[in-house]
Amino acid sequence: MSAAFSVYGRLAVQAAVDDLSEQLLPAQRAVAELTTSYLNQETGQRGYTLTGDPQFLEPYDAGRRDAAALHTRLDTLLADDAAAQATLQTTAEAAQAWRTRAAEPQIAARRDNASEPDRIGSTTATGKELFDDLRARLAALSARTDILVTEQVERVTFILAVAMVVTAVYLTRRLLTRPIDRLLADISAVAGGDYEREMNTDGPREVAIIAGAVDTMRTSLLAQNTQIIAAERARARHDEQSRMAADLHDVTLQRVFGLGLALTSLGVRHPRLSADLDPLIDETDSIVRGLRAVIFDLNCGAAAARSGEEGSLSAEVSEIVDNSAAALGFTPDISVEGPVDRYSGREAGPELQAVLREALSNVARHAQASVCSVRVAADDDGLVLTVSDNGTGVAAGAAHGQGLTNIRSCAERLGGHADFRDPEQGTTVEWAIPAPDAPSPVTDRPPTR
Repeated sequence: MSAAFSVYGRLAVQAAVDDLSEQLLPAQRAVAELTTSYLNQETGQRGYTLTGDPQFLEPYDAGRRDAAALHTRLDTLLADDAAAQATLQTTAEAAQAWRTRAAEPQIAARRDNASEPDRIGSTTATGKELFDDLRARLAALSARTDILVTEQVERVTFILAVAMVVTAVYLTRRLLTRPIDRLLADISAVAGGDYEREMNTDGPREVAIIAGAVDTMRTSLLAQNTQIIAAERARARHDEQSRMAADLHDVTLQRVFGLGLALTSLGVRHPRLSADLDPLIDETDSIVRGLRAVIFDLNCGAAAARSGEEGSLSAEVSEIVDNSAAALGFTPDISVEGPVDRYSGREAGPELQAVLREALSNVARHAQASVCSVRVAADDDGLVLTVSDNGTGVAAGAAHGQGLTNIRSCAERLGGHADFRDPEQGTTVEWAIPAPDAPSPVTDRPPTR
């Protein structure tokens, strides 16, 4: 009789363990992976909407593929549980609603025109509500699979206990009860969030199999939790850096540049103060360059891409020219030709703005000009800035100042060149760089002023 119960018990336990290891535990892991896939989609979609960087769409697209495969797998693994099937269906519906009503419209809006934040922002609140609903569905699905796993573990425990009751008390206590107690304690600890706790695999084969399966689940959850925490921290750090860079660009940098223009205008109106004002003007130029370097570091070389949400490169050029009128005493003529705005999100955009500020500042301080023209042109070969005036020009043999040196070094760093020419009257500054995908020109030319 004891032998019969023993054989029956082992067969029943084996069937329950097979069901646990081949269906329920894989389903539990698949639900955790499904949650991660949707978090990846939401992170990628939000990153692309904020920055317009196509690289953020990689986790979004990968998450969509993973989610589709996981839904199919879960549909098979949970086929025997109607409640789990229903929860899985509502999860799929919530995901579809978030994707079609929020994620895809925001991505499409960013692709159509990155300068229309109102069009993107109109779906932001709806997207948050829909994704929060999706989170709740995923949590319910996870809770249901946890219940199924717990019930199956309890079933295994019950079957083992009944089968072993008919055997010797000593063997039951020594070979089964203690390992099961340890197993249940370990499972309870992991279920309570102690993912660092390793499972004790000592005991009968069935207990060892369950402990090994739960330990696999534990290590998977621990790795996924670590990844989620790291992603959240990285996103928070990125958001804070973007905010700091925007504040520096929109407030501090503009105020310092305005101060430099005001000092330049004062020097033009009161030439006797030039000796005292020139060092201050040079210092403001240095501060502007330093602030730009900080902004580049914060935004990983893409400060213009984020601040550009409120204006393209051509708009920034127009604003700089308008702001220079106070120092010059007149408004320069401006001409923008070709696809200039394609450089708005590149490093060349901020560099061109800095060169234009430097050139106009030099005209105001030294040229005594009455006419000045600014031309910005772009084509498939590159980007060219030309600033011309009818002033006194550069004296023969005069050494270039720090400002002109900066203009030239900036162009060379981007693979271009800068020329300073003296026509019959005035001075012309030409600053040119190649397109990002164009070969750098061979600048085997004699030095010019």
